[in-house]
Amino acid sequence: MRTIEKVHVIPLGFERSVAVEPVKVLGGVRAHIITIGGKFAEKYRLHKKQRYFERAVAADLEHLGLEVEVHYTDLFDFEMAIETISEVVVEEKSDGGEVYINLSSHGRFVSVASALVGWYHGVRTFYVFPERYAKDEKEERAYGRSVCGKPVIFEIPNLEFVKLSNEERYAISLIYSQKECDREYLKLQDLAERLEVQFPHIYSFSCDGRRKEQRLLNKVNRRVVSKLEARGLIEKEKVGRNVILRLTELGKLFALLG
Repeated sequence: MRTIEKVHVIPLGFERSVAVEPVKVLGGVRAHIITIGGKFAEKYRLHKKQRYFERAVAADLEHLGLEVEVHYTDLFDFEMAIETISEVVVEEKSDGGEVYINLSSHGRFVSVASALVGWYHGVRTFYVFPERYAKDEKEERAYGRSVCGKPVIFEIPNLEFVKLSNEERYAISLIYSQKECDREYLKLQDLAERLEVQFPHIYSFSCDGRRKEQRLLNKVNRRVVSKLEARGLIEKEKVGRNVILRLTELGKLFALLG
Protein backbone atom coordinates (compact mmCIF):
# COMPACT_ATOMS: atom_id res chain seq x y z
CA MET A 1 0.00 0.00 0.00
CA ARG A 2 1.37 3.41 -1.02
CA THR A 3 1.00 6.43 1.25
CA ILE A 4 0.14 9.83 -0.21
CA GLU A 5 3.00 12.29 0.02
CA LYS A 6 2.26 15.94 0.77
CA VAL A 7 4.37 18.20 -1.40
CA HIS A 8 4.75 21.99 -1.15
CA VAL A 9 5.43 24.29 -4.08
CA ILE A 10 6.81 27.61 -2.82
CA PRO A 11 7.42 30.45 -5.33
CA LEU A 12 9.75 32.48 -3.13
CA GLY A 13 10.41 36.20 -2.81
CA PHE A 14 11.74 38.00 0.28
CA GLU A 15 9.75 35.83 2.66
CA ARG A 16 10.58 33.26 5.29
CA SER A 17 7.98 32.66 7.99
CA VAL A 18 4.98 32.63 5.62
CA ALA A 19 6.83 30.01 3.57
CA VAL A 20 7.86 27.78 6.47
CA GLU A 21 5.16 28.04 9.16
CA PRO A 22 2.32 26.58 7.01
CA VAL A 23 4.44 23.49 6.40
CA LYS A 24 4.60 22.93 10.16
CA VAL A 25 0.80 22.94 10.25
CA LEU A 26 0.05 21.03 7.05
CA GLY A 27 2.95 18.60 7.16
CA GLY A 28 4.84 17.33 4.15
CA VAL A 29 7.73 15.26 2.87
CA ARG A 30 9.07 17.46 0.10
CA ALA A 31 9.21 21.10 -0.90
CA HIS A 32 10.04 22.82 -4.16
CA ILE A 33 11.39 26.36 -3.85
CA ILE A 34 10.94 28.28 -7.10
CA THR A 35 12.90 31.51 -7.10
CA ILE A 36 15.04 33.94 -9.06
CA GLY A 37 18.58 32.62 -9.17
CA GLY A 38 21.18 30.94 -11.35
CA LYS A 39 21.45 32.55 -14.78
CA PHE A 40 18.48 34.82 -13.96
CA ALA A 41 20.00 36.27 -10.78
CA GLU A 42 22.06 39.21 -11.96
CA LYS A 43 19.17 40.53 -14.03
CA TYR A 44 17.81 41.98 -10.80
CA ARG A 45 19.50 44.34 -8.37
CA LEU A 46 18.44 42.52 -5.19
CA HIS A 47 19.54 39.02 -6.22
CA LYS A 48 21.92 38.69 -3.25
CA LYS A 49 19.05 39.37 -0.87
CA GLN A 50 16.97 36.78 -2.72
CA ARG A 51 19.80 34.28 -2.33
CA TYR A 52 19.74 34.81 1.43
CA PHE A 53 16.03 33.96 1.68
CA GLU A 54 16.42 30.97 -0.63
CA ARG A 55 19.10 29.50 1.64
CA ALA A 56 17.28 30.40 4.86
CA VAL A 57 13.97 28.83 3.79
CA ALA A 58 15.69 25.73 2.42
CA ALA A 59 17.55 25.28 5.72
CA ASP A 60 14.37 25.81 7.74
CA LEU A 61 12.48 23.21 5.71
CA GLU A 62 15.32 20.69 5.85
CA HIS A 63 15.38 21.17 9.62
CA LEU A 64 11.71 20.10 9.60
CA GLY A 65 12.73 16.90 7.82
CA LEU A 66 11.63 17.80 4.28
CA GLU A 67 13.51 17.03 1.13
CA VAL A 68 14.06 20.39 -0.62
CA GLU A 69 14.58 21.07 -4.32
CA VAL A 70 15.34 24.54 -5.68
CA HIS A 71 14.31 25.63 -9.18
CA TYR A 72 15.60 28.84 -10.77
CA THR A 73 13.51 30.88 -13.15
CA ASP A 74 12.58 34.48 -13.88
CA LEU A 75 9.46 34.86 -11.74
CA PHE A 76 8.86 38.36 -13.10
CA ASP A 77 8.40 36.91 -16.58
CA PHE A 78 4.73 35.82 -16.44
CA GLU A 79 5.01 33.09 -19.05
CA MET A 80 8.20 31.68 -17.57
CA ALA A 81 6.72 31.71 -14.07
CA ILE A 82 3.64 29.77 -15.20
CA GLU A 83 5.72 27.30 -17.18
CA THR A 84 8.15 26.54 -14.34
CA ILE A 85 5.49 26.22 -11.64
CA SER A 86 3.40 24.00 -13.94
CA GLU A 87 6.32 21.69 -14.68
CA VAL A 88 6.91 21.09 -10.97
CA VAL A 89 3.21 20.53 -10.27
CA VAL A 90 2.73 18.14 -13.21
CA GLU A 91 5.73 16.04 -12.19
CA GLU A 92 4.57 15.75 -8.58
CA LYS A 93 0.97 14.98 -9.60
CA SER A 94 2.17 12.25 -11.96
CA ASP A 95 3.96 10.68 -8.98
CA GLY A 96 0.73 10.74 -6.98
CA GLY A 97 1.65 13.58 -4.63
CA GLU A 98 -0.87 15.79 -2.83
CA VAL A 99 0.36 19.18 -3.99
CA TYR A 100 0.01 22.49 -2.14
CA ILE A 101 0.95 25.85 -3.68
CA ASN A 102 1.72 28.76 -1.37
CA LEU A 103 0.27 31.97 -2.86
CA SER A 104 1.66 34.22 -0.12
CA SER A 105 5.40 33.50 -0.38
CA HIS A 106 5.90 35.98 -3.24
CA GLY A 107 4.28 39.16 -4.52
CA ARG A 108 0.86 39.60 -6.14
CA PHE A 109 2.16 39.13 -9.69
CA VAL A 110 3.51 35.65 -8.96
CA SER A 111 0.44 34.82 -6.86
CA VAL A 112 -1.72 35.23 -9.96
CA ALA A 113 0.50 32.87 -11.96
CA SER A 114 0.51 30.35 -9.10
CA ALA A 115 -3.28 30.48 -8.71
CA LEU A 116 -3.78 29.83 -12.44
CA VAL A 117 -1.53 26.78 -12.25
CA GLY A 118 -3.33 25.53 -9.15
CA TRP A 119 -6.79 25.94 -10.66
CA TYR A 120 -5.83 24.36 -13.98
CA HIS A 121 -4.21 21.30 -12.43
CA GLY A 122 -6.71 20.95 -9.58
CA VAL A 123 -4.15 21.13 -6.76
CA ARG A 124 -4.57 22.82 -3.39
CA THR A 125 -3.67 26.50 -3.13
CA PHE A 126 -3.60 28.58 0.02
CA TYR A 127 -2.85 32.07 1.28
CA VAL A 128 -1.27 32.82 4.67
CA PHE A 129 -2.34 35.97 6.49
CA PRO A 130 0.65 37.57 8.24
CA GLU A 131 0.36 39.06 11.71
CA ARG A 132 2.22 42.16 10.60
CA TYR A 133 5.15 43.28 8.48
CA ALA A 134 8.78 43.35 9.58
CA LYS A 135 9.72 46.59 11.31
CA ASP A 136 13.44 46.58 10.51
CA GLU A 137 16.16 44.74 8.62
CA LYS A 138 16.99 42.43 11.54
CA GLU A 139 13.39 41.30 11.84
CA GLU A 140 13.10 40.93 8.08
CA ARG A 141 16.05 38.54 8.00
CA ALA A 142 14.51 36.49 10.80
CA TYR A 143 10.94 36.36 9.45
CA GLY A 144 10.90 37.78 5.95
CA ARG A 145 8.88 40.83 4.96
CA SER A 146 5.79 39.24 6.52
CA VAL A 147 5.92 38.19 10.17
CA CYS A 148 4.01 34.98 10.74
CA GLY A 149 4.13 33.16 14.08
CA LYS A 150 0.84 31.26 14.19
CA PRO A 151 -0.25 31.01 10.56
CA VAL A 152 -3.84 31.72 9.57
CA ILE A 153 -4.18 29.63 6.43
CA PHE A 154 -6.95 30.32 3.94
CA GLU A 155 -7.44 27.62 1.32
CA ILE A 156 -8.47 29.07 -2.03
CA PRO A 157 -11.52 27.29 -3.51
CA ASN A 158 -10.83 25.44 -6.74
CA LEU A 159 -12.55 26.61 -9.90
CA GLU A 160 -13.81 24.44 -12.73
CA PHE A 161 -11.18 25.22 -15.34
CA VAL A 162 -11.53 24.39 -19.03
CA LYS A 163 -10.03 20.94 -19.40
CA LEU A 164 -8.46 19.96 -22.68
CA SER A 165 -8.30 16.43 -24.03
CA ASN A 166 -4.92 14.73 -24.46
CA GLU A 167 -5.15 15.37 -28.20
CA GLU A 168 -5.93 19.06 -27.69
CA ARG A 169 -3.10 19.50 -25.18
CA TYR A 170 -0.70 17.77 -27.52
CA ALA A 171 -1.79 19.98 -30.42
CA ILE A 172 -1.33 23.32 -28.66
CA SER A 173 1.98 22.13 -27.20
CA LEU A 174 3.16 21.19 -30.68
CA ILE A 175 2.12 24.54 -32.15
CA TYR A 176 3.80 26.36 -29.24
CA SER A 177 7.03 24.41 -29.77
CA GLN A 178 7.37 25.87 -33.28
CA LYS A 179 8.89 28.99 -31.74
CA GLU A 180 12.08 26.93 -31.38
CA CYS A 181 12.15 26.90 -35.20
CA ASP A 182 11.57 30.69 -35.28
CA ARG A 183 7.98 30.43 -36.45
CA GLU A 184 4.65 30.74 -34.70
CA TYR A 185 2.49 28.46 -36.79
CA LEU A 186 2.03 24.82 -37.76
CA LYS A 187 0.52 23.42 -40.93
CA LEU A 188 -2.69 21.47 -40.44
CA GLN A 189 -1.24 18.62 -42.49
CA ASP A 190 1.80 18.41 -40.20
CA LEU A 191 -0.41 18.40 -37.10
CA ALA A 192 -2.54 15.60 -38.57
CA GLU A 193 0.55 13.47 -39.29
CA ARG A 194 1.90 13.97 -35.77
CA LEU A 195 -1.46 13.14 -34.18
CA GLU A 196 -1.64 9.97 -36.28
CA VAL A 197 1.71 8.85 -34.82
CA GLN A 198 0.94 9.98 -31.25
CA PHE A 199 -2.59 8.54 -31.09
CA PRO A 200 -2.66 5.58 -33.51
CA HIS A 201 -5.63 4.00 -31.70
CA ILE A 202 -7.72 7.05 -32.68
CA TYR A 203 -6.32 7.98 -36.08
CA SER A 204 -5.97 4.62 -37.83
CA PHE A 205 -7.83 3.89 -41.07
CA SER A 206 -8.21 0.81 -43.24
CA CYS A 207 -8.04 2.80 -46.48
CA ASP A 208 -4.92 4.27 -48.14
CA GLY A 209 -3.84 7.14 -50.32
CA ARG A 210 -5.87 10.26 -50.87
CA ARG A 211 -8.94 8.83 -49.18
CA LYS A 212 -7.00 8.08 -45.97
CA GLU A 213 -5.45 11.57 -45.98
CA GLN A 214 -8.85 13.24 -46.29
CA ARG A 215 -10.40 11.12 -43.55
CA LEU A 216 -7.45 11.92 -41.27
CA LEU A 217 -7.80 15.66 -41.88
CA ASN A 218 -11.56 15.52 -41.32
CA LYS A 219 -11.14 13.70 -38.03
CA VAL A 220 -8.41 16.07 -36.80
CA ASN A 221 -10.59 19.03 -37.72
CA ARG A 222 -13.60 17.56 -35.93
CA ARG A 223 -11.87 16.26 -32.77
CA VAL A 224 -9.18 18.91 -32.25
CA VAL A 225 -8.98 21.96 -34.50
CA SER A 226 -12.64 23.03 -34.46
CA LYS A 227 -12.81 22.66 -30.65
CA LEU A 228 -9.64 24.67 -30.05
CA GLU A 229 -10.82 27.33 -32.48
CA ALA A 230 -14.24 27.54 -30.80
CA ARG A 231 -12.57 28.05 -27.42
CA GLY A 232 -10.45 30.87 -28.81
CA LEU A 233 -7.18 28.99 -28.35
CA ILE A 234 -6.08 28.85 -31.99
CA GLU A 235 -6.62 30.76 -35.22
CA LYS A 236 -6.79 29.06 -38.62
CA GLU A 237 -5.71 30.66 -41.88
CA LYS A 238 -5.52 29.49 -45.51
CA VAL A 239 -2.16 30.32 -47.08
CA GLY A 240 -1.87 29.06 -50.65
CA ARG A 241 -2.67 25.36 -50.58
CA ASN A 242 -1.96 25.03 -46.89
CA VAL A 243 -4.04 25.66 -43.78
CA ILE A 244 -1.87 27.01 -40.95
CA LEU A 245 -2.65 27.13 -37.26
CA ARG A 246 -1.52 29.78 -34.78
CA LEU A 247 -2.04 30.04 -31.04
CA THR A 248 -3.92 33.02 -29.64
CA GLU A 249 -2.63 34.68 -26.47
CA LEU A 250 -5.04 32.50 -24.50
CA GLY A 251 -3.78 29.46 -26.37
CA LYS A 252 -0.19 30.29 -25.40
CA LEU A 253 -1.28 30.43 -21.76
CA PHE A 254 -2.80 26.94 -21.98
CA ALA A 255 0.37 25.66 -23.67
CA LEU A 256 2.42 26.98 -20.75
CA LEU A 257 0.06 25.43 -18.21
CA GLY A 258 0.78 22.03 -19.72
